[in-house]
Formats: sequence, structure tokens, C-alpha cells
Amino acid sequence: MLIKVFGSAVFGIEATTITVEVHIDGGVGYHLVGLPDNAIKESSYRIAAALKNNSYKFPGRKITINLAPANLRKEGSAYDLVIAIGILAASNQMSLQEELSDYIIMGELSLDGTVQCINGALPIAIKAKEEGYKGIIIPKENEKEAAIVEGLEVYGVSNIKEVIDFLEGKGELVPVELDFAKMFSEESEHHLEIDFKDVKGQESIKRAMEIAAAVLILILNENEHR
Repeated sequence: MLIKVFGSAVFGIEATTITVEVHIDGGVGYHLVGLPDNAIKESSYRIAAALKNNSYKFPGRKITINLAPANLRKEGSAYDLVIAIGILAASNQMSLQEELSDYIIMGELSLDGTVQCINGALPIAIKAKEEGYKGIIIPKENEKEAAIVEGLEVYGVSNIKEVIDFLEGKGELVPVELDFAKMFSEESEHHLEIDFKDVKGQESIKRAMEIAAAVLILILNENEHR
């Protein structure tokens, strides 16, 4: 059986939607293609343990997974969750109530099925909104970053079982809603806790910001004396 699920690859500050095609057939084997790096190639071990520890099975059949477009290099462990969902759907271990084509799904899996933080949640959300996806399913730690994008349902999850239950209609995930006024108020209260001295590297960027701040102060002083 062939199933298509959707993830995203981040290159710099831009994201590209990745179609994860999972095909399960007779025989034995696990074939992952589409220019995956070592972290993605190792995903089968994390996924197998996560499924077993949540009362599901890693199919003992021939599994072929293609990360399309195949000419783009895919990096990192953030594809664990979307590949796992594809395997469950293709092996008929899920009775889907939600359309997989409506969502971008990303997250790293621990061996117990816990969903770990990923990089690039904001560009992933921006791209998902541009391409008309209903929502994205990402780690709980990333939900506020992605929820900055309006008009997109952002679901933060802590465990793969939450995703499975949601897609099967057995559990509810509530889209994240940000209170921007509260966020900015909290930020202003704690702004003194943030200091450039805590930032390692990025010297050219820090220098540019210092110059920009100095110019702004000069402009404000000039305006006050006019």
C-alpha cells in the first residue's frame, strides 16, 4: 500500500515542502531514498522502538520510503514523526479520520515516543500557510514559534500517540492561540535578563546591531534638541 504524508525541509530561512512516500509490499527490507543524511537513515531504529513502546508494530515487510523531491538533500532527525505516521498508515495500523494531505508533520522521536524539539518551525509554518495546508503538527516546544503565522492551525504535541489519536479522531488537539499583548508585556518585564555578552560568536551581526542602536540613539537625541 502506498501512502503520502508531508514534511518540510529548511534551507537557511526558507522551507521546502517534502512529500514522504511510504510503500509497503511483500518481502523483507527497509529502503530509504531521496538524499537522506545519516540522521534520517538512522530513523528506522528510533521509529521501531517508539512504535513498540506505544503498542504498535514496525512492519516486518518490504518498506520503501522516498523523500521527494529526490534531488534535494534532507538533513536532521526531524523527519522521524512524519515517517512513523506514514509507516503506520501504509501498514493499516491506523483508521484515518483526518486527511493526511491537510497537514505538515515534523518532529524527532525518542525511543519512548516522546516528540522532541526541532529547528525551523517558523519557516515551516510560513511555507505551509503559503501552500494552503490546513495546519501543522510539530513538537510542543515549537508551537509558539510557529503560531506567529496567522491563518494556520498549529498543533503542539508531546508524544506520537497524541498524533495518532488525533488523526484517527479518537483524541482532540487544540490549535495554539497566542496572546501577543501578554507576550510583549512579559518580554518588556524581563528585557534586562537578555544581554549580548551571553551570545557566543556572531560577532559581525552583533557589531551591526550595535552600530544600528548607536545611530538610533543619535537620531533620537537630535530630535529631542530640535
